[in-house]
Amino acid sequence: MNTGDKFFFDLITEAGLSGKKKLQTFVDSSEEFYNKLDISGFPFSPDQQIDFGFEQISKEYGMNAMATWTDVDSPGTPVSLDSHILQTGKIPRQKKYAAFSETDYRKMAQRALVTGSRIELAQDALLETNKKLIDSHTNSNTYMRHQMVSTGGFELTADNNAGGVSGMVFSASIPEGNKIEKTGTARWFTTGTTEGTTSDPVKDLLELAEKAKGTSYHFEVDALTLKKTLSHSKVLQRIGYSVSPAMSDDTIAQNIGANLLDSQRKERLESIIGFPIVAIDSESRVEKFNKKENKIERVDIRSFNEDSWALIPNGNIGETLSVAPLRVGGAENFASYYGGRLLLTYEFIPRKKEQIIESEMSTLVVPTTPNYMYMLKIK
Repeated sequence: MNTGDKFFFDLITEAGLSGKKKLQTFVDSSEEFYNKLDISGFPFSPDQQIDFGFEQISKEYGMNAMATWTDVDSPGTPVSLDSHILQTGKIPRQKKYAAFSETDYRKMAQRALVTGSRIELAQDALLETNKKLIDSHTNSNTYMRHQMVSTGGFELTADNNAGGVSGMVFSASIPEGNKIEKTGTARWFTTGTTEGTTSDPVKDLLELAEKAKGTSYHFEVDALTLKKTLSHSKVLQRIGYSVSPAMSDDTIAQNIGANLLDSQRKERLESIIGFPIVAIDSESRVEKFNKKENKIERVDIRSFNEDSWALIPNGNIGETLSVAPLRVGGAENFASYYGGRLLLTYEFIPRKKEQIIESEMSTLVVPTTPNYMYMLKIK
C-alpha cells in the first residue's frame, strides 16, 4: 500500500515532468493556451525595479526648438528636456494561488482508473492551474491599461479587487482641460439606449478632435458603446448626409445611415471626425465571496469604461513598470512568464498533503504623455 510519500501526491512529477526547470518547461510549452495581453501603448519597461517606488515623468511631443543665433564669442542657450515629475507612489502587487489537496488527487486517481492515463490527467490539471493563474495577471494588466486610458486613472475598489486592498488610486495625470463631460440632456444616452434630447455625438467628437495637437491620434471606445453610438439618430443623420451631401431631409438622411452595415457606418464616422476608431472588446472577471450564500460569485465587468471615448496618440504613450520578484529555493520550484515579471512558485506541504502554486506580479501602467491624452465622458 502507498504510504503517502511526496511522490504519490506530487502533481508535477505525476505530469511526467523532470529536471531542475520542470515547471518552467511546462509553462513555456503551454504558452499558446494563455490569454493575450493588451497593454498597447504601454510596453514593459526593459528594466525591472528592485523597489516598489515609481515616478511618473511627463514627456513632450512635437518639434525640437531651433538653435539660438549668437555672436561669435557668446554661449548658446541650454537644451530643454521638456520633462518633469507628475507624481510618485508605490507599484501595487497582484497575487493569486491554486491549492491541490489530497482529496483532489484521489479524485484524479479514480478518474485515471477509467481513462487509463494518470499522466494525462495530471498534465490537464497542471495546465488548467497555470492558465488560470497566468490569465488572472494578464487580465489584471489589460484591465489596468484600459482603465488608465478610459477613466484617466486606475482605482482599486471592493468591486474590482474583492478580497484585496481598496482605496488606492493611480492617476494618469490628464489635465482637466483635456476632458469633456456631457451632462443633463446633452448626454448621449440617459438610460439604456434612450438618447439625450440635445445630444450630438458627432459634434462632441469633433470638439474633442480639435484639441489634439503635436502628433497623430486615434479614438478608443468600448465595442458595445461604439455599437450604440453607430445607432444614435444624430450619428445616422450625419452619416447619411456624408453619403448624399446634396440632401436636406434629416429623416431621409437617418434612414440612409440606418441601412448601412456597422462596418460601413464606422468608416463613415472615422472620415467625418478625422481619426481612426479602435473598438476595445474586453471583459474582466471579479470573484467575490457571498457570505450569505456561502459561495463564490463571478461578476464580469467591461475593462474599458463604457461611458467614455478616449483620444490618444498613436504609438507608445507610456510604459508598464514592474518590480522584479524574488526567488528563494531551488529552480524546480519556480517558473516565470512575461520576461520574469510574473513568478509562479510551487510548494508542497507534507503535513497537509497539499500542493500550492502561487503567482505574483507587481506592475503599474504609467502614462508619460498625459498632456496629449483626451477624454470625453458621454453619460
